[in-house]
Amino acid sequence: MKPFILSKWRYVLTVKCLNRPVFHLLQVVALSLLVFFGGYANIYAQHWDFKGNKSSVTIPIEIVNHIITIPVQLNGEELRFILDTGVKETLLFGNIDSVVLHNVTSINFNGLGISEGLKGLLSLSNVLVLGDSALIDHRHDLYVVVDSSVNLSKNIGIPIHGILGSHFFSSHIVRIDYVKKKLQVFKSLNGIEKMLQKYTVFKMDLLKDRPFVAVDILTGRQEFESLRMLVDLGNSDPLMLFTTALQDYMINTPYVYEFLGQGFNGDIYGKRSRIAKVRIGRFSLNEPFVSYPDTNSYNELRLATGRVGSIGNQVMSRFDVVFNYTDSLLYLKKNRLFADAFNIDMSGLEIRHEGFTWVKNEVLPQVNDSKMKYDAKTVNLGTDVTYQIALVPSYVVYHVRKDSPADLAGIRIGDVIYKINGSYAGKIGLEKIRQKLQVRNNYGVSLEVKRDGELHKFRFALIDPILLK
Repeated sequence: MKPFILSKWRYVLTVKCLNRPVFHLLQVVALSLLVFFGGYANIYAQHWDFKGNKSSVTIPIEIVNHIITIPVQLNGEELRFILDTGVKETLLFGNIDSVVLHNVTSINFNGLGISEGLKGLLSLSNVLVLGDSALIDHRHDLYVVVDSSVNLSKNIGIPIHGILGSHFFSSHIVRIDYVKKKLQVFKSLNGIEKMLQKYTVFKMDLLKDRPFVAVDILTGRQEFESLRMLVDLGNSDPLMLFTTALQDYMINTPYVYEFLGQGFNGDIYGKRSRIAKVRIGRFSLNEPFVSYPDTNSYNELRLATGRVGSIGNQVMSRFDVVFNYTDSLLYLKKNRLFADAFNIDMSGLEIRHEGFTWVKNEVLPQVNDSKMKYDAKTVNLGTDVTYQIALVPSYVVYHVRKDSPADLAGIRIGDVIYKINGSYAGKIGLEKIRQKLQVRNNYGVSLEVKRDGELHKFRFALIDPILLK
């Protein structure tokens, strides 16, 4: 069989799927649908070789908008994948520049919320390398989503090419250090028993290689104990709950009804509110916010038995985490992020990456006169001023929550973010833009946007719409 080469597209757009709700990864999570691959060729176990036959390796990770990303090489092509316990297999998103795939077969993705099958590919026996050749699988099987109309990269702000799913965790002992931003992979428990004595151990329930733990929810008015929750590293919110799976559950007020994200069937909406506490064993975290997707975005009958929701990365990042799939154990130890507040967008804006734009920057010439003072307010250089043209990301308002500070200030869907608090949006990136929109209650924001070729300036104060009373 001839190798299959994916078609070219420089900036890859992606979507999450496979054996879980699909999440549109923003600073907040968005539920879409659950996709199954039933009746297709069996995916073989992963066979990872450690560099130099070591017993452990360390791989640097990047955390963007509460999502863990990891550098990989797929058949020699350098890519970046999401690390995700909520997905079972490895996923690749189509339209990547000249990635050669082996042993390709066409398949249909079917599942929760999909009225018609979504076409895709199954590719067997590829070479997947993690980090600087730290781990290598010479027979790696993966699924490919080739529909470019579904996307993730523009919501995260960096190119995302695929997902490394929960099968990876089943092959090793995996430690995630959120503070030092590193992933440690151990062949076995040998040599790390002393380290693990500093952690609190929890029993995991593994269902199709996806980890579930018992969690207590204290809303302030109600208390629910030992809820079955998926530990979902692909979920960027603290918590997500299916209200239909919790009898007599009442969503706290105040809440907001807003855009949560995008899935195969279009935009997903739902509610968000805060609860008093979430408790995992002896660990108690105060005032996390919770997403409640509309019931038409999932099918309760296709949820795992007893599952009521997910624990997302904003909760997990408060810990140093070790996954031991072999013994079905999860180890947690508090890190310095444990007491951090759970911040939510306070502007009412959903912003996306939408291509690139050219920006003209003034460049000062080389000047030998040591008396020239560049810290003055103005420097007259006559006709010697030159300009540098730079290609920078463009960020566009995709949604404005009704009656939010941004809405009341007059910001509209389609506005292009030019500056935020004096900083050029294209230079600081999507993650820092979002951070500036969730600093604290009553924090002032100045926003400059381009609309129909004209520059408009706005100023408003951030307001936390779901403060607990």
